[in-house]
Amino acid sequence: MSFEAGDRRIECRTRDLSLGGMFLDTTAVSLPFGTELTVTLTLPMLVDPAPVRCVVRWAIASGMGVSFLSLRAAETWAINQLTVQSRDLPR
Repeated sequence: MSFEAGDRRIECRTRDLSLGGMFLDTTAVSLPFGTELTVTLTLPMLVDPAPVRCVVRWAIASGMGVSFLSLRAAETWAINQLTVQSRDLPR
C-alpha cells in the first residue's frame, strides 16, 4: 500500500480496513485534517493496484485515519471479501 503526499510516494501498511476507510500505519508523514490524498490499494482480490481518493479524518503519532471519497465496484467488492474472510478466521 502507498499514498502520495505532495511530490512524495510513501509506502505504508494499513489497519482497520473497511468500506468507509482505513488507518494508514506510517510515521513517515502526518497530514492535517481535511487533506485529500490518493492511496494506492494493493489487495489480493484485485488484479492491479487501485488508486482511491481519500481524506484525512484524524492523525496520531503512528499514522492517520482516512475515509474514502470514492470507491469503484471492484474495490468495494475486494474490501468486502477481505471483511468476510476475516470473520471466518478463528479468534
